[in-house]
Amino acid sequence: MKKIPVNELPIRSKKEIAEGVGKIIHFLHTGQRSAADLLIEELKIRSLYLEEPIQRALLIFAEEVQFQYAYDPWHKVTQEVEDAADKLIENLGFFPPSE
Repeated sequence: MKKIPVNELPIRSKKEIAEGVGKIIHFLHTGQRSAADLLIEELKIRSLYLEEPIQRALLIFAEEVQFQYAYDPWHKVTQEVEDAADKLIENLGFFPPSE
């Protein structure tokens, strides 16, 4: 686990969390639970210095991923996991480009 600097700029923390979401989804898809669990814990620590809606969205995302590991031995990315990831990314301030 990386050491999280307490004086890290919020935008850097948000970027790291957003990238971590992608990695966790990859770990879920490939069945790498221990790697996903470590990264989830790192992201939870990182979120402590961010706004409460981000913290809540991260916990919901983590819960969905961990439920999916327990529920489905094939570790498929479900709509619930996707929705939780999308909500977290939006709470971080990242949105898809408008058309």
